[in-house]
Amino acid sequence: MKDTGETKKCKYCQSDIPKKAKVCPVCKKKQGGRGCLIAVGVVVALGIIGAAAGGGSSSSSNSSVAGTTTAKVEETTAAPIEYTAYNVADMMNDLKSNAMNASDKYKGQYLEITGKLSVIDSNGKYISITPDDPFAILGVQCYIKSDEQKDAIKTKSIGDNITVKGKCTDVGEVLGYSLDIDSVE
Repeated sequence: MKDTGETKKCKYCQSDIPKKAKVCPVCKKKQGGRGCLIAVGVVVALGIIGAAAGGGSSSSSNSSVAGTTTAKVEETTAAPIEYTAYNVADMMNDLKSNAMNASDKYKGQYLEITGKLSVIDSNGKYISITPDDPFAILGVQCYIKSDEQKDAIKTKSIGDNITVKGKCTDVGEVLGYSLDIDSVE
């Protein structure tokens, strides 16, 4: 094929291919693919901006009257958190079925998740929980937040059933689920 404006070069094998081709007919590799990288970059940038903007709140204010300083402290009583129980297999089925619906269902929710312990990070930063499936790759990556949680996890072994409670912070069809741990059972 000559480069007539109706063709383009394959990104991988440099063959002339139809301009609208999404897969090279010669090397069978997918063309494009930058949309995913751009989306990841945008998410990272928004996360950095959100973290920078979220650090300036305060729960007390000071006022000065005739040389004396008084402090107002807002008192809040936190309602107990209610966790919704799920097993990892159901969560993964929801993710495979429709990632957008899974995100709407789980992201930002407080969950009690049960599954098989598949990874224990040597630095004590996270654990991973997968369904009871020897071929499972994706699952829930749970971030450890305290020494008490680390101590509870040190008593566990890969393959043990485990239940964690926490807030689901992210859902993605490539990386699975992310959860900030509140407690380990």
